[in-house]
Amino acid sequence: MNRILLLMIPFLALSLFAQENEKISEFHRLLIFNAQNQLMVVKIKNTDFWVTPGLYSQNTELTNENLHKLASEYGLTVTQPILRGVFVLKNKKTNTDSNRYFFNVKVNGGDIKTPDNIEAIKWLPVDEALKVITFPHINILIKQVMDNPEVIWGGTVLRYKEGNKLKSKMTKSFYPIKSNNET
Repeated sequence: MNRILLLMIPFLALSLFAQENEKISEFHRLLIFNAQNQLMVVKIKNTDFWVTPGLYSQNTELTNENLHKLASEYGLTVTQPILRGVFVLKNKKTNTDSNRYFFNVKVNGGDIKTPDNIEAIKWLPVDEALKVITFPHINILIKQVMDNPEVIWGGTVLRYKEGNKLKSKMTKSFYPIKSNNET
């Protein structure tokens, strides 16, 4: 009986791990702007990937404090984060969904530093940043929130590859969640 139990434990653990991975992940993208209204883009160390800063969390773990801490990892203090979008990202390869939250902040102090997992940092006008950012789905979402800042946006975007080329397309069009004029 003990031998059967010992054999079952790894299978139970794998089963629980698989169930845990089926949960929708939460990713919070921080769009950090300097005094010249340039967007911070960062190159992830040992990759060719340019993105904006962000962090994964469980929905219950996210607080403004986490977003301020993320900015502080770059040596910056920032204004209060403003929610700009709540999106669903579908991954064609893994057939998984994740929630993507976009927040805008302005730098109000600090001296820029490069975290250990980052290779380079650039400050660029938004249109130039969109040319540098590696992932098309990030560009689509940033463009929407920047072109229409009066609304918090929702929508669903599919991420996929054709050959070696990263692609994305909207599967549920952008829709307003809340206007900045609403209380």
